Amino acid sequence: MISVIVVAAIACLVFLYVSTRPKGYISIDAAGAEMRLAGGRFSGVEVRSSKGPARVTVGTYSPQNLAIQMKQDGDTWGIESSGPWGTLAQVKVQKDQTTALKLGPPLLVKPEVRRGSPQQVSVGLTIFGQAGEKYRNVITKNGEPISPPKVKIVDEAGTVIASGRFEYG
Repeated sequence: MISVIVVAAIACLVFLYVSTRPKGYISIDAAGAEMRLAGGRFSGVEVRSSKGPARVTVGTYSPQNLAIQMKQDGDTWGIESSGPWGTLAQVKVQKDQTTALKLGPPLLVKPEVRRGSPQQVSVGLTIFGQAGEKYRNVITKNGEPISPPKVKIVDEAGTVIASGRFEYG
């Protein structure tokens, strides 16, 4: 009987501690975005742009994953990130303030070119959001990965010297 009372008292103290801690807000300016952040004393938080600013305990949070979906012409397009996070690496929330996360589009696609041998060159691409967050190279349409993009390498005269398709993975 005493152990039940002790457990109930501890639960009440934890509730009071959590509920009385100062709060702030996190918002995401990219439509269709859902982000999971770790931090706070007891657990992380999930922020969805569609629900407006999320009320959270004051502190510093770290992104864990991010998914953005957008609808266009009846299709749902998606892209995901699990970092690195650029300027989003630490999300600081202050009392009664809203921390606005500017992420996602416009996206920047950067080519990555590596020489394997004198006769071999590897060409890849990296996708970044406006905060410098890096996205996976897999874009989905209605939940399914789209075909990887094609690539052509041309010389100064416009002659195609190599062509192919990017590969996921």
